[in-house]
Amino acid sequence: MDFKLVLREGFIAGLIGAAAVAGWFLIVDVVAGQPFYTPAVLGQALFWGLTDPAMAEVTFPAVVAYTMVHVLAFQLWGILAALLACQVERFPATLFVVVVLFAVYEFGFYIIVATLAQPLLGALAWTNVAISNAVAAFGMGYYLWHAHPRLRETLKQQPLGATTD
Repeated sequence: MDFKLVLREGFIAGLIGAAAVAGWFLIVDVVAGQPFYTPAVLGQALFWGLTDPAMAEVTFPAVVAYTMVHVLAFQLWGILAALLACQVERFPATLFVVVVLFAVYEFGFYIIVATLAQPLLGALAWTNVAISNAVAAFGMGYYLWHAHPRLRETLKQQPLGATTD
């Protein structure tokens, strides 16, 4: 396994995921008439202890600070996704484990968002997160699917990671 390639693919996949989520929330915020509201609130909550969203102000430092954390988190997920893509390419049976881990992660993440972010972002926080995560997962998966032609061939021969045993 070429770790430089995994890091490069993970970096690109992470940028795709981060851009997808940021783009979705920019659209949501613009439609609501408050561009950059979501990253500003999350940045102020994360770095300055904001607890009342009515007190939030869209400020450059809050938006940039949260965006840096957001991109870093997606870089880590992108690297993990690229590493898992390489593992599934080498060992197709691990696809099942990857799918289960993804489902558990998403479910847990939505519970955390529903409980922690709802007071800050409102009742629709989890639906917007679900939509943005779906767009990010599709974008990252699409990129990695095309970056690994051998993965496609392997899964054609062994659909869903089936073994020959």
